[in-house]
Amino acid sequence: MSRLDLAQLALVAAQNIQTADKVRRDPAVVKAAKQLKEDSAQAFRSGGSLVREVQSSWRRHSPLTKETGTDE
Repeated sequence: MSRLDLAQLALVAAQNIQTADKVRRDPAVVKAAKQLKEDSAQAFRSGGSLVREVQSSWRRHSPLTKETGTDE
């Protein structure tokens, strides 16, 4: 069984941490992350609007929610 080279493992880990930090600070990545945040917020707002419209439409069209004794 081969032995684990801890010095090599530590070096690779340190290099990967540095690379991840450089990627995280890359202007293109920062810009894309900001755009995703904005788009996600808009998607949640749009989704909420859709849910409200579906509920409203359901109430308008459902025979169970219509009042009895009206001229419909």
